[in-house]
Amino acid sequence: MAETPAAPTEYERRRQENILRNKAILAELRRDAADISGLFAAARRKKHPRATPPAPAGPPRRSGRARLQPPPPSSAAALPSARLKPRAAHFPIPDVFVAKAVTDASAPLTSAILAASWPPEGGARADDAGFEPGEELVLRPGNVRKLAKTVIGVARVLPLADRTVVAVGTSQGHLVFWDADGPVSERLCQAFDTRGAAEGVFMYHPHTGSVGGITAHPSAPRKIYSCTHGGDVCLMDVEKEIFNTIYLCDYPAFSLCQALGNATCLYFGEGNGQLKAFDERVGQVSSKWLLHRDCISSIDFNPENPNMLATSSLDNTACLWDLRNMKVLKSESLKVVNHEHSVRSAYFSPSGGFLATTSRRNTVGILSVHNFNNSCFQQQSCPSTTFRASWGWNDSELLLGSERNIQITSIDLKDDSISTSCKARIQSEHMNEAPCLFAAHPYRLGHLACVGRTKVFLWTLEQDAEEDMPYLSD
Repeated sequence: MAETPAAPTEYERRRQENILRNKAILAELRRDAADISGLFAAARRKKHPRATPPAPAGPPRRSGRARLQPPPPSSAAALPSARLKPRAAHFPIPDVFVAKAVTDASAPLTSAILAASWPPEGGARADDAGFEPGEELVLRPGNVRKLAKTVIGVARVLPLADRTVVAVGTSQGHLVFWDADGPVSERLCQAFDTRGAAEGVFMYHPHTGSVGGITAHPSAPRKIYSCTHGGDVCLMDVEKEIFNTIYLCDYPAFSLCQALGNATCLYFGEGNGQLKAFDERVGQVSSKWLLHRDCISSIDFNPENPNMLATSSLDNTACLWDLRNMKVLKSESLKVVNHEHSVRSAYFSPSGGFLATTSRRNTVGILSVHNFNNSCFQQQSCPSTTFRASWGWNDSELLLGSERNIQITSIDLKDDSISTSCKARIQSEHMNEAPCLFAAHPYRLGHLACVGRTKVFLWTLEQDAEEDMPYLSD
């Protein structure tokens, strides 16, 4: 006989009632929530099937650039690069001569350089025994030339044994040569625009940027190198009568130099503080070093030690380096000369015993190369913004420019200390610009080229048998 189920207890009966009541309450809440959501919900758009685009009637359109077609002539002429004058890597010297309808006007300069004697074997400099520049140098009125209309930024005397040829670079990319020993015409007092080769002045325009450096090696004086702030390094080969752009820098080139023992290696400093060595035999850069934090403004080799190199920079320092220990990155310098402002130049003395540095505020520093602890500084008053202290023909005389005269500063080394004193001042009524750059002829004692803003003043020995020539007016 089957057992009848037991009647639910009071607790079980109430639990079932609670479950049913809770379900009813939740169902009512869900209905209310659905009604409220429907009031605020955005209406859904009806989905329509996407229509298939019709097939193109002809071939697909493509732009001229995708079809590798050149732009039309009208748009090409509007580009900035179209207004720039294209320049070849090689061009004859007469092609960049600046003159008015002159036939082979540069021939006298090339002939003079080719006919000049080369420096003596070993590059022995002029003997300065008993020479007193403060008493023996004079400026004749005929030894003044206005070589440019813009600022002259660099100057060199070519290393020729028996001829004085001054080379300068301007801020507009001109290379100007003055053959001081050339024949002088009767047109000396004409205006600057009409003067030219007849007065021994030869102007070329091989660059488009400001010239930063000029150099010529004593064993190859017929090869003249120049660099510009545009980054191009150019060779003027007098024998072949061509200008040749041998290298294009990634940054502006501010300085240029050659080691005395190697005529085929060219050193130039770039705007990023990098020094590069260019080997002309292979036509490429053989070495490069990151030496400064800013552009290198000058490079110079020690005349007695070909492995010692001096650089100056706009990072307020001038440094001495040993080429044998230089690394690509983080090279360790032998000595660092600190200035309060950017350093324009750092030049060794003729025998390599001293280093002269010049800062932007005309502070001149003297450092002993044999004892780095010996140094001194002095302030010079020169209104020119391109002033650089330069050496004469020995280690005891430093040339400084002032308002209207040349100060010859004596350098004395006594008891392991360096002292300076004003030895002499030379001036002339014909020097009407403040001298800021100096270039002494290495093989002709007493030939000193002083460069002002636009003019060059050639001082010579008083005893030279040379007639006075009329002054070249502006």
